[in-house]
Amino acid sequence: MYPLGLHFPKHHPITFAVAKPSLRLHQRPGHPSVLKPCRIKIPRKPFDMVIVHRGTDTKVKEAGLIYDYLRGRGYSPFLDVETLMPGEKIPDGIDEALCESKLGIIIFSPRFGQSQHCLDELVRLIEMGKPLLPIFSDIEPSELRVAEYRMGRDTAEKVKEYTNALDEAKQVCGLRFEPSTG
Repeated sequence: MYPLGLHFPKHHPITFAVAKPSLRLHQRPGHPSVLKPCRIKIPRKPFDMVIVHRGTDTKVKEAGLIYDYLRGRGYSPFLDVETLMPGEKIPDGIDEALCESKLGIIIFSPRFGQSQHCLDELVRLIEMGKPLLPIFSDIEPSELRVAEYRMGRDTAEKVKEYTNALDEAKQVCGLRFEPSTG
């Protein structure tokens, strides 16, 4: 066995053991090592909270700062760009984080209501009964709404579900993100 050291940004190094490649594999097409590769599930600490955000609005500044702040205090937050491993399916990773986290940190930005993914994640957290911590960035709670063009793309039932989730989130005392101070 040869050690294969992999290092992912912002993660601890991970070492796997791989079998020495056989020079005769091409002669043995039924050999197990030429079959499709298997996924290796790496054990990790469960997430304490999941950070839901509209990436184009808040990924670098707000979400990144909150993620780093929480990690620095010993928490295990989930932030897609920081936490997902290369090769991992994004919807699966986010769904797992939503299920196992104890808290949903929702970063509301002016275009949050345009994103089906953000709205679906908010709905899931509410359906699972997870506590929410809203953070408002460049938007007032009273301004939260489903984008008008979503109403033409989604069913009336889905738009109502999104609207109800946003209304519920508006009623939770949240924090205001101040861009000037971070």
